[in-house]
Amino acid sequence: MSRFYEGNRINLREAEVSDAELILELRLNQDLTRFLNKLDNDLAKQRKYILDHQNKGEDIYFIVEGKDKERYGTARIHDVTEDSFKCGSWILKPGIPSYVALESYFTCFDYAFIELNKRHCKLDVVKGNLSVINLHKKMGAKLVNEDNEMLYFYFSRDVYLDSRKKYPKYALNRNSRIKQVLK
Repeated sequence: MSRFYEGNRINLREAEVSDAELILELRLNQDLTRFLNKLDNDLAKQRKYILDHQNKGEDIYFIVEGKDKERYGTARIHDVTEDSFKCGSWILKPGIPSYVALESYFTCFDYAFIELNKRHCKLDVVKGNLSVINLHKKMGAKLVNEDNEMLYFYFSRDVYLDSRKKYPKYALNRNSRIKQVLK
């Protein structure tokens, strides 16, 4: 049974082997993935990656899709520990509705902070990825370290939950669930 998480106008569902062609197409588009690790143009490897990822406990590779099931892209929660996670691998197709990027951001973080009940997120961002850097800073993530290539952020659940209140258009009302988690 694949994992699923609802947003306002989009949903996140666990990637399935049948998504391998779309994921490979997105991952091979250099305009979309210039800040992500490179991979081989090998559909069998992509299918194996999806199957392997499904067996990684709380780690999850999501397909971002509209309520009509149109697939818009990917997002990933990984390196999940008892109280933390990493989030990334956002790849969204060109020409999709403008709300998809922000709404998938909130829905992905909601899943980890609220449903998985994690207390903080570690974010590793390539220095040139200015739009992502600015978004994380705007949401309250704190820069904690850097090296020649990367910026390293820390994002606490409390800061995230406070920031998401400013964006009710993009963040599904989960107030009752948030109260349960914070008890």
